[in-house]
Amino acid sequence: MHKRDVIVIGGSAAGIMAATTVKRRHPEKRVTMIRNVSKTPVPCGIPYIYGTLKAVEKNIIPDDKLLAMGIEIIADQVETVQRADKSVHLAQHETLQYDKLILATGSKPLVPPLPGVELDNVFTVAKNPFFLQKIFTALQQARNVVIIGGGFIGAEMAEQIATLQQEMAAETSIALVEMLPTCLMLACEQEFGTEAENELRKLGVAVHTSSQVQQLGDDGQGRVRTVALADGRELPADLVILGIGALPNIELAEQMGLKADVRLGVAVNDQMATADPDIYAAGDCASKASFFRDEPSCIRLASVAATEGMIAASNLYGRGIRRSKGAVGAFATKIGERSIGAAGYTSRAAAAEGLDVVIGEAVAPNRHPGGLPGCIPDTRVKLLFRRDSGVIIGGHVCGGEATADMANVIAVAIQARLTAEDLATMQYATHPLLTASPLSYHIMLAAEFAATQLAD
Repeated sequence: MHKRDVIVIGGSAAGIMAATTVKRRHPEKRVTMIRNVSKTPVPCGIPYIYGTLKAVEKNIIPDDKLLAMGIEIIADQVETVQRADKSVHLAQHETLQYDKLILATGSKPLVPPLPGVELDNVFTVAKNPFFLQKIFTALQQARNVVIIGGGFIGAEMAEQIATLQQEMAAETSIALVEMLPTCLMLACEQEFGTEAENELRKLGVAVHTSSQVQQLGDDGQGRVRTVALADGRELPADLVILGIGALPNIELAEQMGLKADVRLGVAVNDQMATADPDIYAAGDCASKASFFRDEPSCIRLASVAATEGMIAASNLYGRGIRRSKGAVGAFATKIGERSIGAAGYTSRAAAAEGLDVVIGEAVAPNRHPGGLPGCIPDTRVKLLFRRDSGVIIGGHVCGGEATADMANVIAVAIQARLTAEDLATMQYATHPLLTASPLSYHIMLAAEFAATQLAD
């Protein structure tokens, strides 16, 4: 058996960040990354393969940087890991031994127990170029597409497929089915989800909210033909995409004898360490705590995975301890002409937990003066603060391209536990072509409105 200092199993966000962090901190270490795909797709770019990039190969993370750092990449399936002799057994390559091991096996799409999910032309959104190409090929012939799930993946897939079909001048029906009252509802304020739905409808997508799928119908030859809803409606479908969430890949961890939960992932502490002192886990496969509460979190994002990969790698050899603060949940998307960002609590989630919050809102142009190119006159920010402390616990943005960066400002403010007073009096960069006026910068103004309420 050949020895490696560090073996990383998994080649997406957490695995890449873990491998590169080890090399930055310990350039003398021999690091091997093992992944079960030949190439790694950009996870958040997957929907844009279909409408914007129009090719799977244009959404691939290049290996050049990893190889230049001296990281060995092996494309193979890990069959078993033996903790007793610290060995990794591969399907097609030699057995390797490790000093330290990082599990970054990611997640797999959630497949609901619906009759008909096994039919041909029913797809999940897997992070595998082969399967992503199968979707792309099938879309060339599809005329009735149904996306099940109105979260970020479902909404983005619907938008991009609509864009593709418009450019193909194909007479295609595209429908999105979501069981909650609005799309994006678990992450965003309800009115912002409605904005996303309006943009989808402008693109010709039929949006069916408060609707539950009952079964997928067969055409008699093993292919999907219809999507039956619980209220008796039937949607024509010769291609169905399931985008309703993901579950952690824990099979390898379980085979190794590590504690893992089918929903929560591989058990780790705040240093991303498992019960085995030489094995860490990071990313979608690893368990997460909530930033806000003493309970687990099921948030799975590439940004969280990258942070966890860095934390795990930083702690391998004990040069200062980094700890995870827990998952906040910071999101951003663009649907049609509207960009939507969010971090932390929604007002619906806060109410469900009985939190007394003060809400500050600001609506203003994102340019000054408003006649400048790119102006969105009704750019909106909504901030949520705890009434008892004035600390921010959530924020939501709907507007233009600066939306994601404003959501990031809000996410940082949440993690720093800033108050409405802090945000109202903080100094921000503004520019006529890039932001709102310094007199009406959205985060500042929304925080000031909340601060005024808190002072009463």
